[in-house]
Amino acid sequence: MSSGYLHTGECVYLAQRRWALRMLPAPRDDAIYRDLLDERHRRSGWVVYRPECRGCAECLPIRVPVQRFRPSRSQRRVQRRNRDLRIELGPPEPTPEKLELHNRFVAARFERGDAGFGSLEGYAEVFGPSPITTREMRFYLGERLVGLGVLDLLPDVVSSVYFFFDPECSRRSLGTFSALCEIDLALRTGRSYLYLGYYIRDCREMNYKARFRPCEVLGPDGRWEELAPVARRLPQARP
Repeated sequence: MSSGYLHTGECVYLAQRRWALRMLPAPRDDAIYRDLLDERHRRSGWVVYRPECRGCAECLPIRVPVQRFRPSRSQRRVQRRNRDLRIELGPPEPTPEKLELHNRFVAARFERGDAGFGSLEGYAEVFGPSPITTREMRFYLGERLVGLGVLDLLPDVVSSVYFFFDPECSRRSLGTFSALCEIDLALRTGRSYLYLGYYIRDCREMNYKARFRPCEVLGPDGRWEELAPVARRLPQARP
């Protein structure tokens, strides 16, 4: 693969820091991209990226060995709270309904009305058809779409790309529920891991991922190691 280009800007996760992301064209091969996950890459639309931030190594890839996972008491409560939802799994299909749900989610999350996509075409570039095997996990309350997760189904792993939900349903803890459903999907399809993206210890939007135990992080030395429990309580949030 080519060296790509470096995208820089203000870090959206840690205050008073800048990020640098190495961007590359996404491979059109599931196995190649699966290997890139273990080299710290993530996918967004038709590109893959990894952090190359000077003087910072806080973004640690995190994964859950699904056969060893056991839901906590609070996670079991979340499962019971959402038993009335209908779940569908299918190929990405951009629609105005999904665009509107996404834009309401990011407007509430970032407190900016202009934080979403300006058109269905823009949404489709990121969450539409991809170069690898990608699926949508859609959550319905009756006929109303209340959550949507984008997943890459790769050899031996499920990789969680992004999840967004109806801000009016925040009490349901849909971010936690969707991750539990993704773990179940990995188990049912004979896969060993759910990859949850990056874990950042000091960022509340990213450190919730340590709630799914046991979990492993990819250290700076390139080795996966089990993440030790932290003493403080982590918030239940999901970007």
